[in-house]
Amino acid sequence: MLFGAVLSPAFAQTQEMPESATAVMEAHGGMDLWKSLGGLVFQKGDGEEAETHITNLWDRRIRVENSKYTIGFDGTDVWVSPADAEMRGSARFYHNLYFYFYAMPFVLGDPGIYYEEVPDLELMGKTYGGVKISYAPNVGDSPDDNYILYYDKATHQMEWLMYTVTYRGGGPSDKYSLIKYGDWQDVPTGGASVRLPKSITWYNYEDGVVGDARGGAEFPMVSVSAEPPLDSRFARPEDSRIDPKN
Repeated sequence: MLFGAVLSPAFAQTQEMPESATAVMEAHGGMDLWKSLGGLVFQKGDGEEAETHITNLWDRRIRVENSKYTIGFDGTDVWVSPADAEMRGSARFYHNLYFYFYAMPFVLGDPGIYYEEVPDLELMGKTYGGVKISYAPNVGDSPDDNYILYYDKATHQMEWLMYTVTYRGGGPSDKYSLIKYGDWQDVPTGGASVRLPKSITWYNYEDGVVGDARGGAEFPMVSVSAEPPLDSRFARPEDSRIDPKN
């Protein structure tokens, strides 16, 4: 398995983004353009299951709205409103989960990241180039998470994401989940555009073999802005509770 292999010096870990990752960013609009943006709003799903995700890209405050409750991150705490709202799982885990999936590949240019170029990998009959991303200690709630981005070697467009989940898990994991990014849209901003997903699909993946699709998410609406959303969008309302870190 790739993930247990000892990498050669050609695949050394570094905090400097390798040329392959830079090329992926450029294929999606470029890090300079992404860093110039202050706000991102996208809708996940539609109808009664629709969620609106609002993000301040400068400081990563987030608000997630659906028909039953609202989750927010005010820069310190993750809150849920109304206070008696019932939800499955942890609001703290969920509040930025889809932001990370949606804002690929740009979030892999965040501070505190280590990069490793990894050997090419064949997925569903096509060979992709890859870059592994891990985090410095104490970065975020899950610094032991790992991501491997696989890209089209001709266009450098991102195509697949492998990732581990370690939130509250007590340490690193070698079990990778697999997402296919096969449908992109160019979102206009100031005469340029950033390329963000229209949909993503999870696949079963075990022992290096891609299995059946096992679910997905569609994003029917997205907008970006030079200015961030109003601070009031992220402020904790009176009728709310704080979701603990642990």
